[in-house]
Amino acid sequence: MTSDGVELVAHELGGSGGIALLAHATGFHGTVFIPLARHLEDEFRSVAPDLRGHGRSGAPADLDFDWSGFGLDVLAIVDAVAPRSVASPRPVGIGHSLGGTALLLAEATRPGTFAALYCYEPILVSGEHRQARGTSHPMGDAARRRRAAFASREEARARFASRPPLDALDPEVLDHYVIDGFRDHADGTVHLRCEPENEGRIFDAGVASAVVDGLRGITCPVILGRGSRSTGLSAEGVELARERLGDASIVTIGGVGHFGPLEDPAAVAASVREALSAN
Repeated sequence: MTSDGVELVAHELGGSGGIALLAHATGFHGTVFIPLARHLEDEFRSVAPDLRGHGRSGAPADLDFDWSGFGLDVLAIVDAVAPRSVASPRPVGIGHSLGGTALLLAEATRPGTFAALYCYEPILVSGEHRQARGTSHPMGDAARRRRAAFASREEARARFASRPPLDALDPEVLDHYVIDGFRDHADGTVHLRCEPENEGRIFDAGVASAVVDGLRGITCPVILGRGSRSTGLSAEGVELARERLGDASIVTIGGVGHFGPLEDPAAVAASVREALSAN
C-alpha cells in the first residue's frame, strides 16, 4: 500500500541479478513488460507494478490522479521488494512514458532510491506549459471515448491489432495487454481494467503537473531513451531534462516510435543493457 492509501499489485517477471523496476505507460499494466524482461533476465530480476488506476491495482479514493501519486507508487514497490540495506545494491528503474516520469518523481522525492534510471520518452511538463487543474487534454478526451467492453478477449485483440496505435505492438506484448488488461464480467463480456474515465483523468492531470520543475534533486545517472520515429520526447523536452538533471544522457533506438519498449522489446533491452552497463 502507498503512503496515501492506494493498494498496489506488482508482477515478478523473472530473471536473476539486481532488481529492475519496470514502470508502464498510461493505459497499460505491468505484464506488458514480460518480453522486455525476458531479454534482461541474465542481468536483472524484473519487477513490474500496475500503477494506480491500472491493471489489478486500486485507484485513489478521491480519483485524484495528480502525477505525484505515481511517484508514491514507485516508492511503495521499492520499499516492498528492495528495502534499503548496506548489503543490498540499489535497484535500477526502467520506465516508459508515464512510467519514466513516475521513476523520476520517485527519485526526486527520495534521492538515492535508484542506482540509475532508463526512462523511455518520459512525459515532461514545465511550469510555463502547465495548464490549470481541471483542464481537459486532447489525449484525455480521446481516452474517454475508448471502447471499454468487448464480447471476448479475442474480439478485443483483433480490434487492437487492426488499428493504430496498438497495431504497432509486438504480438506477444499485445497478447499480455489483452490477457491482463481486462476483467471478466458475469455476462461473459470483458471490460478494460483501466477505465476510460480514469485514463482521461490521468492525461488531464499530466498537463497540470509541472514535472520537470521538481527534478533538480536527482543525482543518479539518467538515460533518456527516444524512438527514431517518435516525437514523444521533443527537443525542448530533452533540453528541459538536461537542464534539471545533472547526469542525463540521450540514446535513440532506430525504427520505433513512442511505444518503443512494446514495439521492439529486444532492441530496447539491448539499449538498456548497454546504457546501464556504462553507469
